[in-house]
Amino acid sequence: MKKTSILGYTDYHFDCVVKFGGSLLLEHDKMYSAIQSLELCRQHGKKILVIPGGGPTDKTIESINKKFPLSPETHHAACARAQDQTGLFICDKVFSQFLRPCTTLSEARCISEEGFIPVVLPSKIIFAMDPFEKTWDITSDGIAVWFAWAVQAPITMILTNVDGIFPINSDFSNAIPIQNISAKDLLTLGHTSVDKCVPDFISKRGGKVWVGSGFYEDRLYKALIGEDVLGTFIF
Repeated sequence: MKKTSILGYTDYHFDCVVKFGGSLLLEHDKMYSAIQSLELCRQHGKKILVIPGGGPTDKTIESINKKFPLSPETHHAACARAQDQTGLFICDKVFSQFLRPCTTLSEARCISEEGFIPVVLPSKIIFAMDPFEKTWDITSDGIAVWFAWAVQAPITMILTNVDGIFPINSDFSNAIPIQNISAKDLLTLGHTSVDKCVPDFISKRGGKVWVGSGFYEDRLYKALIGEDVLGTFIF
């Protein structure tokens, strides 16, 4: 039996939690690179836990809500299940032989110990534990940092379709993302490429976040091992 770092508590041994942005599904030719970036981490012995974003299904829910405002209970349940769908898609063998879907952290730990990459279909945990308010403020970004806190992973890596967090009113054709920013400073920026719950959570509960593009196979791994790479660290 493996020893845990705190007596009596499970040590999941995850090096990071990766939020696989639903936006990555929208560019089919590049999505494969994002999945390869997960497998590269595994190849180098890194244990990662993947939390999927809502993807196109989530966008459909938001679109319907703009015309027909849904009850908080409905959009909360629908968005959580949208994350499940993204997780199922990326685990299909047409994309990867190493990603495995799961619905509990116990399953996730076993999958990781067997040398595969666990992808949490989070709705079951979300409904059972009720850790998130039924509000549009929190997205899968905020959900991912909560999972990182729950399994005590040292960092959350948010894979998205942009290169990081940019200064407000940037000309994105020329701008370079902010390399490092404190959670406190990020809160003052207003709307960014991560939801506003992320900096508030890590400023109060601790943790670190990296935000970067999933369209490059090597960026995730390089950021995880501390190499210089395009993207933004939030601390």
